[in-house]
Amino acid sequence: MTSRSVISVIIPTYEPDELLAQTISSVLAEARRSTRANFTINVTVVDDASPSADVEAIVAEADPDGRVELVRNECQLGLAGNWNRAIGLTTGDFIHLLHQDDYVLPTFYQRLQAGFQRRPDVGMAFCRTRIVDQSNHTLKTSSRPRWFRGVLSNWLWRIGERQRVQTPAVIVARSTYEKVGGYREDLCHTLDWEMWVRIAAHFPVWYDPSALAVYRRHALNESSRLLQNGAVWPDLARAIAINAQWFPEETRGRLITRSARWYLRSALRSATKQIRSGDVASGHRTLQQLSCLLDLLSDVGPPKSLLNRKKRLQRRLEQLRTAEA
Repeated sequence: MTSRSVISVIIPTYEPDELLAQTISSVLAEARRSTRANFTINVTVVDDASPSADVEAIVAEADPDGRVELVRNECQLGLAGNWNRAIGLTTGDFIHLLHQDDYVLPTFYQRLQAGFQRRPDVGMAFCRTRIVDQSNHTLKTSSRPRWFRGVLSNWLWRIGERQRVQTPAVIVARSTYEKVGGYREDLCHTLDWEMWVRIAAHFPVWYDPSALAVYRRHALNESSRLLQNGAVWPDLARAIAINAQWFPEETRGRLITRSARWYLRSALRSATKQIRSGDVASGHRTLQQLSCLLDLLSDVGPPKSLLNRKKRLQRRLEQLRTAEA
């Protein structure tokens, strides 16, 4: 690592709104603070051929000094394609992939960069995440793998079991991407989780318990859209099978079972919320997609309590649909 390393911040966009300005502003504020640090920050917005959003105007509003580079794709590459192209455009020693509606808090780069300095062998560094709504009201803070910073022990098993890391909270060494490759384009929702597992299979991972990254949860973001149309659950089942390849054969079955049960419970919670909110169509789609997770449990079988819960939700759906008819 050079005496003054470079962090490339890439912000992939598609039809962004004014929230992108907050994302850019948060990074530029940290770039100004880093002038006395042993690293510099450069920022690139990579727009995936947005058909109507005036991305140039949003960037100019947040960056009147012209520090942010804007790159536009000639044709739409999709989520993973845009992420991979953005990574390919970078020149920094470290890469921070930041969603267009998320942002960072003071000292994010400083504290995570310290991890790479103390342990140059780590493949990525991440911190806790504050999860907020459209209006920046805090909904919750991500769980804490441990109370103090440093390299995580037994991390491959823990991240392999379920997603525990939000993308805006992660900085990845360029050399890591060069070794493990880019994001999988056959995954639509879990491409970040699969990457964290792949990295953990090859490198130690640094963790900082400070909540210095902000993930925004709202009805218009991609995760919400995928949850509503039911695409999340088949994608999760696919990722579970992919992640299992990084584990010894004698432990793969146990990992798949634990992971599938976790996400089966998550799917049932989502269906319950959808039905209670009156979104009968989304609740129906969620229950329809449970088979992909149940198939992963074919050798051991799902807990009867979960099957009974599924049956109760199906009966409730039938009652609601009858009442609507």
